[in-house]
Amino acid sequence: MTPPTTLRLTVVQDAPRPRDLERNISHVGDRLAATSGVDLIVFPELFLSGYQTTALDEIALSPDDPRIAALADRCRAAGTALLAGFVEPGPGGYFDAYLAIDRDGTIGKPIRKTHLFGTEREAFLRGDVLEPVTLCDTRIGVLNCFELEFPEVSRTLVLRGAALLVAGSANMHPYERDHVIASSARALENRVPVAYANRVGNESGHHFCGSSRIVDRDGSVLAALDSVETGSATAEVEIGVRSAGAVDMIAQRRPELYES
Repeated sequence: MTPPTTLRLTVVQDAPRPRDLERNISHVGDRLAATSGVDLIVFPELFLSGYQTTALDEIALSPDDPRIAALADRCRAAGTALLAGFVEPGPGGYFDAYLAIDRDGTIGKPIRKTHLFGTEREAFLRGDVLEPVTLCDTRIGVLNCFELEFPEVSRTLVLRGAALLVAGSANMHPYERDHVIASSARALENRVPVAYANRVGNESGHHFCGSSRIVDRDGSVLAALDSVETGSATAEVEIGVRSAGAVDMIAQRRPELYES
């Protein structure tokens, strides 16, 4: 069995500039360059484009885009892995996706949002894969905003090997309480840490509600921001700690009783 390790995580809470890829990518690159001693940095949903659902052809980025390669160089130089939301072009449409770059600069396969919220269903294709990604030598389950509200998504990722859950979001008022509760609940019921990065500001008729946080495996909050401030929160979490006895929720499941 692999012994527990410690990861230093940073969640960024900020407002991207709508439809300004160059500025937003530059901002992410600058944050990477200024990062010291952080294993993984997480930006909110659709951060590279802003929360946009129209004219997606103008703001979509392919994983082989030179601007993505430049971010990979920044990750390599900083020794920091990156998760950031972006619009990915796909067959017959576009995905609300997460860009995953490891700390050695390796660009992973985009992680496509599987559960779309509200009018997102009219703009984006649904992803159809729930599988952890490997960053920082750790299996990580990536949740995209609304997915945090489905216990089945987190549990599936943990059952498939995720030792850490990372949620990026563009959550808006009046749903702040939903994600504050959900982030602790997903940690507690799966006994794994959760890093949650939500944005702030106003865009596309929405007022975003921040409250980014890093939650330990027992549901306690290690670091947090309020609903309006820009900035970041950083904390160290233990990865690979096995629960035992009465709090080992995974071992005590009875899947034969559950609705499939």
